[in-house]
Amino acid sequence: MNNLMIAIALFLLSANVFAEKFSTEIQSFFKMRITICFIFLICFSCLSLKSQQTNTKILKSELDYRIEMATNRLLYGKEPEITKDFILACVTLNPKFNRRFTEFSGDQSGRYLSVFSKLKVAGNTIDIKQLAKEIIATQKPDGRFGTDTLVFESSKLQGNHMALLWGNGRLLTGLMDYYEAYNDKDVLNSAVKLGDFLISVTESCIQPEVIELFKRKGAMGFICFTQNIEGLVKLYKATNNQKYIQLAQKIYPLLPEMGNQHTHGYLNTLRGVLMLYNTTKQQDTKDFVEFRYKQVIESKDYLITGGVPEYFEADGTSADGHRDEGCSEADWLMLSLELWQATGEIKYLNNAEHCLNNEMMFNQFESGDFGSHHIEPNFGFKLSYSEGRAWWCCDYHCLQAMLQARGLIVTNENGTKKINLFYHSDFKDSDISFSFSKMNQSTPTFRLKIGNAVSNPVSIAMRKPDWAKNMTIKLNNEVLQSKEQDGCLVITRKWKANEEVTINLEYTLQFITKKNKTISLNNLSGNVNDVAMQYGPYLMSIDDGFMPLFMAEPALRNVIKINKASIALLKPDSSGDRIKNTLLPDGYLTFKYIHEGFYGENNVTMRPVSEVSHQRLANVKFWFRFNFY
Repeated sequence: MNNLMIAIALFLLSANVFAEKFSTEIQSFFKMRITICFIFLICFSCLSLKSQQTNTKILKSELDYRIEMATNRLLYGKEPEITKDFILACVTLNPKFNRRFTEFSGDQSGRYLSVFSKLKVAGNTIDIKQLAKEIIATQKPDGRFGTDTLVFESSKLQGNHMALLWGNGRLLTGLMDYYEAYNDKDVLNSAVKLGDFLISVTESCIQPEVIELFKRKGAMGFICFTQNIEGLVKLYKATNNQKYIQLAQKIYPLLPEMGNQHTHGYLNTLRGVLMLYNTTKQQDTKDFVEFRYKQVIESKDYLITGGVPEYFEADGTSADGHRDEGCSEADWLMLSLELWQATGEIKYLNNAEHCLNNEMMFNQFESGDFGSHHIEPNFGFKLSYSEGRAWWCCDYHCLQAMLQARGLIVTNENGTKKINLFYHSDFKDSDISFSFSKMNQSTPTFRLKIGNAVSNPVSIAMRKPDWAKNMTIKLNNEVLQSKEQDGCLVITRKWKANEEVTINLEYTLQFITKKNKTISLNNLSGNVNDVAMQYGPYLMSIDDGFMPLFMAEPALRNVIKINKASIALLKPDSSGDRIKNTLLPDGYLTFKYIHEGFYGENNVTMRPVSEVSHQRLANVKFWFRFNFY
């Protein structure tokens, strides 16, 4: 653009000289128009220069991209296509639209309402108001949704009863989320009828023999009943009717210990109990959630990826053995975020971020779906005989969790603007507006661009992540003075419009044992077996879709060599298409390795485990043998 302007300017000057050779009238005519053009050119150049100076390119973050993938899958994906009739099938029970899990009546309908009441997308062909109207039209006289032939007597309760309770609980939550967004009284009345149905079956469901029978029944276990707490608390908040909050208080102590239970229902129950605490402020409810959360963290079911398996203590329980599940990971992420908000303890935010960056993003398929992957002890994730894409539940629940995380990137706490997660966000309130984003993809450097600000000092706090060795904050290439408080670096000053602050993070390289013990690079030497590597926020992996030769047979005893003195130089060749096209090139590292099956040293590139989900499924390894020297 600048070269073109220079060329036009030279042309106008030449034309002005050329005009001197003609008559006075012609000279005046030419010079007047040439002068107007020249003035216009100067003004345009100044505006263009100003635009170049003030417009800062905003890089799409990995979180934004993942949300876009998930949204596009639900709106535009095929096989199956998510149509209105397809969503309604779990409450209409129309055999024409038969699909898996229709006995969990209301499940998919409720999840759709929960997500798309909050996420309004232009071009969505499903009218959510019409959908809600058609959902409540299927409600049975006793308040339930789905089949009305199931009798809720304690001696007659079977798996299908629990399935119906589960789906109705998810629908109650969806109806309340829809009511919060649209204030539809008909939907609230429907939710009240459903809440009353749950009250009517409670005594049959909470008999000791029923709890004992169903506490280890996996996806059709007692958690199908306890997960109703979330919807009941929301219904109480909308109606102020004490009977709903009293039922929630009656239910939650009955949640069985971890055991062989569906983790989605177990963790969703804990989320409901935490909502109960936020409503009543009764300390014992919060203590209950924190105690159960701690049990998960300290158990063998807490995965190195930051998530949980589909079932507790569940080798062989599911159709594909031990595996993860998108809904469970979403609940763990949301529960961690909600505990952080309720307690202010940074450990919960750290856990949430680790789950989001690794387990949640790995869990997503290249299609945008979420679901399940087979967990192989001492290895990582291994290919299954079928792909576990769970469009009926995980697609919605995981999108909801990612939207919740995005909404908490920046928060306002008593006037202090807190940057909690390292993803792109635009923030604005009466004090200040700013954008926060990564400056480039190849380095962990972020930009804080001030929009407008009041004349008084404003405090901006930036979380100091536990995965960063160093964190430096600069303005005009000078380090800003900050104070450390509650895990954040806080800067208080009079901000000016268009100021740009750079935040540079230096990733820590550390290693994790099978017992979840973290070891720093400095404390490692010689041969070390069966440890995982974490680089900054990323759990590192090798997969046979990206590095097939490393995984070629025999490969169980391959050794990755790490020269501790040259660790900062181990960036891969960035010319390859895979690395050029990724949003996370800062998470790629190249090492020498010795293959078990042939001689010599060769190169292998390790990358974040989440990167695997941008390609066809592969075997993914994150437990390795290392040689440190």
